[in-house]
Amino acid sequence: MIAIVILSLCYIVVAFLVTEKNAEQTLSGYNTMSEEERKRVDIRTYIPFFKRFHLFLGISSFIGGTMILYFINEHWGILFTVFYPLVIYPYFIWKGKKSDNNTGLFH
Repeated sequence: MIAIVILSLCYIVVAFLVTEKNAEQTLSGYNTMSEEERKRVDIRTYIPFFKRFHLFLGISSFIGGTMILYFINEHWGILFTVFYPLVIYPYFIWKGKKSDNNTGLFH
């Protein structure tokens, strides 16, 4: 149960830590871009999406992990909490690419 709570809280905290004002320092990938590349990223639409996604991830992993923990067993609850983000992060990456107008290998 402790792992479920800690991981869920981490996702929720990340949602509130990254803002448009501090994205240059805290947002992975964005913080290594040149100024020219940053201008081509629509950070104003990306940050609200980033926040919604991580809030949803934190809340849903807590609810899902807790329900599985109590209705099935602890082993499956922990497995859900670990693998659930691995399943939905590809959606986050795919959807987040719409805010990035830079050209490159994966664009």
